[in-house]
Amino acid sequence: MVATSTLLSDTILYTRNGLFNNITDPIQSTRPSTEKFVMTSYPQRAVNYPIITVKGTITDSRRVGQQSEQFIVFIKLEVKIWGRNEKEKNDLFDDVFNYMKDNQFGTGSSTLAELHNFKLRTALDHDEDGEQGIKSKICDYRYEFFTSNG
Repeated sequence: MVATSTLLSDTILYTRNGLFNNITDPIQSTRPSTEKFVMTSYPQRAVNYPIITVKGTITDSRRVGQQSEQFIVFIKLEVKIWGRNEKEKNDLFDDVFNYMKDNQFGTGSSTLAELHNFKLRTALDHDEDGEQGIKSKICDYRYEFFTSNG
């Protein structure tokens, strides 16, 4: 559930958990149990690729009406896909994009995200040089969240 009081962290964790549970890790059978496939920060130690990172910021907010206590908050999620090659990177991008566009609202009363107006603003390649270099795609997703009154 995404709550007004913990909006940014809830949105990041909702996205991370959704990607972890719905995107197949191409090296799931060989990934060490101490490593994660989807995380909320850039790795600080050596990892086995592919991985997905999710970071977020609030870019703007405004009242929904002149006499309203309710706000619309604009959330930017950076989802970075790190792959071993172009095909793996692009296949994971397709999987992530399809999950993100189809799962804005959540299901059931305990997982209502209520993220609205999904947009993929950019999906830019940021590849390391050379054939063995890590291939990555930085995706800028946007959502809108309406705060609850009271």
